[in-house]
Amino acid sequence: MRETFYRFFGVLLVGILTSSSLVVAQTTNVDESVSAKSIGTEETVTYTINVSGSDGTDLEVPTAPVAEGLTLIQSLPSTQRSVSIVNGQMSQSFSFSWIYRPTREGNATIAATSVKVGNKEFHTAPLTVTVVPQAQRPPPRRQVDPFSSLFGNTVDQTPEPPQAPNDTDIFIRAIPTARSAYQGEQVIIEYQLFFREGIQLRQSRLTDSWDAEGFWREELDVETRPIPRIVVENGLRYNSIVLKRAAVFPTRAGKMSVDPLKIESEAMLPFGNRDPFQSMFSLRNRFSQVQLASPRVSIDARPLPADAPPSFNGAVGKYAMTVTTDRTNIKVGESIQLSITIAGRGNLATLSSPTFVVPNSFDLYDPEVSSIIDRSGREIVGSKTFRYVLIPRSNGSFEIPPIEFSHFDTDSNTYKTSKTDITPITVSGTATTPDVVVATTNGMPVDDFAPLFTSSSEWKKANPGSLHDAYWVYLLLFFPSVILVMTVVVKRRRDKFTQNVSWARGRRAHPLSKKHLKQATSLLASGNVSGYYEELERAVLGFIGNRLDVAERGLTREKLDGMLAANGVDLELRNRLRKLLDACDMGRFAPSSVTPENMESALDEASSIIPDVDEQTAP
Repeated sequence: MRETFYRFFGVLLVGILTSSSLVVAQTTNVDESVSAKSIGTEETVTYTINVSGSDGTDLEVPTAPVAEGLTLIQSLPSTQRSVSIVNGQMSQSFSFSWIYRPTREGNATIAATSVKVGNKEFHTAPLTVTVVPQAQRPPPRRQVDPFSSLFGNTVDQTPEPPQAPNDTDIFIRAIPTARSAYQGEQVIIEYQLFFREGIQLRQSRLTDSWDAEGFWREELDVETRPIPRIVVENGLRYNSIVLKRAAVFPTRAGKMSVDPLKIESEAMLPFGNRDPFQSMFSLRNRFSQVQLASPRVSIDARPLPADAPPSFNGAVGKYAMTVTTDRTNIKVGESIQLSITIAGRGNLATLSSPTFVVPNSFDLYDPEVSSIIDRSGREIVGSKTFRYVLIPRSNGSFEIPPIEFSHFDTDSNTYKTSKTDITPITVSGTATTPDVVVATTNGMPVDDFAPLFTSSSEWKKANPGSLHDAYWVYLLLFFPSVILVMTVVVKRRRDKFTQNVSWARGRRAHPLSKKHLKQATSLLASGNVSGYYEELERAVLGFIGNRLDVAERGLTREKLDGMLAANGVDLELRNRLRKLLDACDMGRFAPSSVTPENMESALDEASSIIPDVDEQTAP
């Protein structure tokens, strides 16, 4: 009888699964999970097998695994089918769930079982559940008649306080591509948020500045509205999204660490046994504040090998060089463009041009530098081009020596050198020569003599009066003194700019902040939310850094607050500054949650904070 029922259930399931004709071929994956890792003696646990990557036509219903310390309540599984469409592709998954009840306290084990998909058999792993006395578990929530609240028949109308998630419900994980790297080598750190199925999040934002002291860092693009993917961690099912992805390059050798990524959010747990109708009208009270932080990432930076070639200038990664000239036949005085392009993966921002020598008959000008950096993938890749302009001063055939470029290849951990030959350059035409000047036997030009005066009247016209009677002569006498005084003043001011860095930064504070505020105003008009908030933050932090003579880049909120307090800034102004920086972080990382009113308010606040800080920090 049981075998007949199983056969009927399997045929019915296959008929349901084959009703969909839109199937995308993908790799079959089987995982297992439990609803909780710790339960009370009077509670139950749900064991689920999830099968993804199959269209269901060749999927057989698995049997319930045996358990030690648990008893199976239902022999037939609860079946669920889910369909998701990502980037126009459809994927399906099927889950089979059984409910177990504990028979004793202690560790209980759900044994492994098998799932057959077509001709392939998949095996699950055993899972362990801890059974504790019921007194150690939270009291069960009160069962409420879902219809009683509609007619006012509930006895207790006290709202249930929100339940905050714990560390196993939601957490951040930092995943570096390597824990040990060479100086200048690219390391990608991905920050992933894990939260249990059913948990809802809102108003997520960064609570502190993320810093990587000792590293050059580059941000990589991540999806602003990611679709969570389902993963199984320690036997529990989670939704996972990528919060941040960054490339860090060690700038020195030694053991260094990257600060934790900290966020603040509001989380809501599933309703459970709560009155669903009451919950729909009290969602605001169901959310609780949560503060999350990823673990600190430690990276051991190793020094580069000492056998670097002479043409090595610090490039670390994987690169290739190409050299081109726009033409090889020119005339004297015309220009030729020589382009050096270095493409690959690594720290392109700090990459410098290879050195090379040109013939003495050529004038060489500083290069025009352009970069193309792709941040959409899982590492920094791109190219950097150096365009030089050469102008010949004489004709002939000239050869430019081969250009060499060396880099440390992180794939083979060796130095590699590439050399590119350049086609000889032919210069035609003749150089222009200066005009010939005829000179006398004394070496004086013939045109350097005035004609003789032939009458006294002409002399009187040329000399209308004595020099001591002309006022402009005395002005000329004082003119060198005025020039000397002005030169001394300018030199002292220039010396003060170069020697007194604090005074110089203070003088530049106001012009730079006005420049950033003006740029933010233009970005506000164009609708660039993230760029607008980034310019606001640069305006405020740049002014404070110049005003206090500190490096504002990488300065944490706590250090900034302490530094302002030490310089006499009151608590009210510091709190206004912190709120503005929090608003800037929200606008940069969650631009969709910002309104035009918020943006205009942030601009007004930044414009008022800068003069207030200037007034309170005035010497």
